[in-house]
Amino acid sequence: MAKLYFASLITLSLLTAMVAGVVIAALVAMGSLDVGLALVMVLIINSVIFFVSPWLTDLMLKWINKIAWIDESDLKVRYPHVHRIVNDVAREYRFKAPSVGIIPDRNPTAFTYGIFRPGARIVLTDGIFEFLNEEETRAVVAHELGHIVNRDFLVMTVAGTLVQMLYVIYSSLTRTKSGGGDSKGKNQLFLIGIAAYVMYLLGTYILLYLSRTREYLADSFAAERVEARHLANALVKIAYGIAEATDSDQTRELLASTRHMGVMDFKGASQLGLVVEAAKKRPDATARAMLFDIYNPWAKLIELTSTHPLTGKRIQALAAIARNKRQPFQDIDVEAAAHAANVNPAALWRKFLRELALPILPTLTLIILVGVGLATGAASIALMAVPAMLLVWAALIPIMYPFTQPVDTDVVELMGDVAASPMVGRPVRLHGEVIGRANAGSIIGEDTIFADASGRTTIDFRSLWGSAGDIWAGWRRVKPHIGAKGEVTGWFRRGMGGYIIMSELKTTAGRLKAYPYLVGVIVPLVIYTVLALIGIATYDG
Repeated sequence: MAKLYFASLITLSLLTAMVAGVVIAALVAMGSLDVGLALVMVLIINSVIFFVSPWLTDLMLKWINKIAWIDESDLKVRYPHVHRIVNDVAREYRFKAPSVGIIPDRNPTAFTYGIFRPGARIVLTDGIFEFLNEEETRAVVAHELGHIVNRDFLVMTVAGTLVQMLYVIYSSLTRTKSGGGDSKGKNQLFLIGIAAYVMYLLGTYILLYLSRTREYLADSFAAERVEARHLANALVKIAYGIAEATDSDQTRELLASTRHMGVMDFKGASQLGLVVEAAKKRPDATARAMLFDIYNPWAKLIELTSTHPLTGKRIQALAAIARNKRQPFQDIDVEAAAHAANVNPAALWRKFLRELALPILPTLTLIILVGVGLATGAASIALMAVPAMLLVWAALIPIMYPFTQPVDTDVVELMGDVAASPMVGRPVRLHGEVIGRANAGSIIGEDTIFADASGRTTIDFRSLWGSAGDIWAGWRRVKPHIGAKGEVTGWFRRGMGGYIIMSELKTTAGRLKAYPYLVGVIVPLVIYTVLALIGIATYDG
């Protein structure tokens, strides 16, 4: 717990130092307080938004999501386990018990919002009570109470404002480059502006890190009041519930609009939820699906852009808390799953470093040839940069899309592959049924959900003609296959969740073929050829 609080303090201190540094440098260089006025405006606007946002959220939840606020006496009768923990924590920390609202939606999610501890709100959906037992529900509510006790609202608002200030400084100072006046001073301001932009980009990742840290803090708070295993089980059941519950426009809007506030990121949750049901037949399925989150280096890179820690890492942290408290934690034994899978972290890192170089090589080729052409004045070398880049990309295709015989497998086995990669596909074949589009409700969505006997996964269709080809396929070619049984072959990859890049879909409705490995070659080559011909014709004329 102390380490997590220290991480939050360091994060805010670093952001403050970054903003102060560029402000001081800018004021010294320009001898003016114009940029200061812009920053004051940012502070005023963000403060107003901060203070009115809870009431705006109240209105949105009432009009769009039909939330019902439950008074204390009714909460005590209907959900005594929720009433008890809410009031116990409020009494311990000496603040008014937060209001509790229920949204009529089967997707299990929970979130909290407000300004300060007094006046905070906790929101739960019907799905929380449908999929979770009483102890798991108490664990989720304790997690949300942790956000209130830790004053997350204020911390994230301050951090977000600091990052926004860096962008204002960048925007203000880079515009001075084009004006009149002292060119030396303007050059200095321009460079300071660029430095502010670099810090802004860095700040966005620091802000995401702070968001993940607050989730660990809330988990730790919950584990002090409810056994850690109950929160771990709740996270898994929420993942399953989000995947299992029927989607609607209103549901998707609720999950998307509260993604940063929810007890877990619904994008990652839905992917894990696709295999959780299989755990009824294979007890280790859930734990094996989390090995990627914990041991694969790609997971560390993927997590950088996430507001929430990966589920496997959260459960690993909860397991550590349970061990320290000598509490049982057998339901999701990730360590046992890692031992059974013979996980080799050193081998995973070597594989990661090799794969990380793959997307860099084509770009590096382009930069080198353009640079050489400009440096030597040889336009022909610079003109060959794009074809050379495409040639390197084409040479990498057999590595990123191996053309070996696909192996018959199932979803659970794929999700348990700790060595899976978002860069290099694994040739596989699944047998089952296309049960719908990945983007439910869309009439032009080209990606689908494929279910086999063990679980469900996303099938990613990639037309060699880019977005236009994807839209055409989604509109005309995918629809007949929905609801049809058959098999899909392709390349399995793992990012935030697992998916298969389609090579071929064969069902009772027919055959759908894709050439995803040509997506990055054909369209750029056609565009380059057309531009080259236009250039030659213009030059000859």
